[in-house]
Amino acid sequence: MKEQIFSSIEKHADKMREILDYMWANPQSGFREWKANKLLLDAYKALGYEPVEAGDIPGFYVDIDTGNPGPRIAIFSELDGLSCPNHPNADKETGIAHACGHHAQCAALYGVAAALKEVDLSSLSGSIRLLIVPAEELGEFDFRQSLKDKGIIKYFSGKQEFVRRGYLD
Repeated sequence: MKEQIFSSIEKHADKMREILDYMWANPQSGFREWKANKLLLDAYKALGYEPVEAGDIPGFYVDIDTGNPGPRIAIFSELDGLSCPNHPNADKETGIAHACGHHAQCAALYGVAAALKEVDLSSLSGSIRLLIVPAEELGEFDFRQSLKDKGIIKYFSGKQEFVRRGYLD
């Protein structure tokens, strides 16, 4: 199975690079990652997944069932960049850059998602939830407070918000 997975990931290397490069060139801060969210939603749908969207904030998850009982494991990738205005590749308007590597996480998780769609999972147990999460880095507290005031979020962190919404149950 390991060789099948590696082979499948290699087969999807161009799309992984596309995701990596797009996110690098279009960094967005927490709870504003709508460009990356759309790119990844479309990519996962093209693989045949049915993402469960967070809706009023960026982010989603997909479930992969092995067909056998067992635990669910979660694998995360994050959408947001960092406020890093002196970074040579920071967005000139926002000062946001993918200096934290989340763009690479998203590309890698897409490769995993593609591979898991193509291999026989019947020898495994349980299920896998792939989570594409917004707002891992803390910052822009006034913006996040405005989302909280509107009742869109309760927590300033995407993972905490996903827990509250039951996505890690």
